[in-house]
Amino acid sequence: MSDSPPDAGVLGDRLRLGTGFSESERPGIIGRLSALDRRLGSFREDSLDLELSIKEREGADQRVTLECWMAGQSRLVSTSATSSLQDALTEVRDDMIRQIEDATTRQEPRNNRSLRQKP
Repeated sequence: MSDSPPDAGVLGDRLRLGTGFSESERPGIIGRLSALDRRLGSFREDSLDLELSIKEREGADQRVTLECWMAGQSRLVSTSATSSLQDALTEVRDDMIRQIEDATTRQEPRNNRSLRQKP
């Protein structure tokens, strides 16, 4: 178990802060990405890894990247070049939620002919 507060959820336990972020920013980042935490709640914690990084922080070419590794899925990557850090975090969060929903929908038998049971 990590040093995250007990109410931090899956996101607090599985999110690594990569290049450009410090641990002191973790509570604010977790708060901004909390909608993603609700979506990740249906997965086993040990089947997930997330990493958030930023390049050229506060520069004209700032780029925020959120990567997600889920067991049985290919890596999901969401990026934002928005200059406001808060807006960039919201953008990568919303895009990651969409990608996770798309990936899990493809795993459902009704949406994947090869997964359907044959009579």
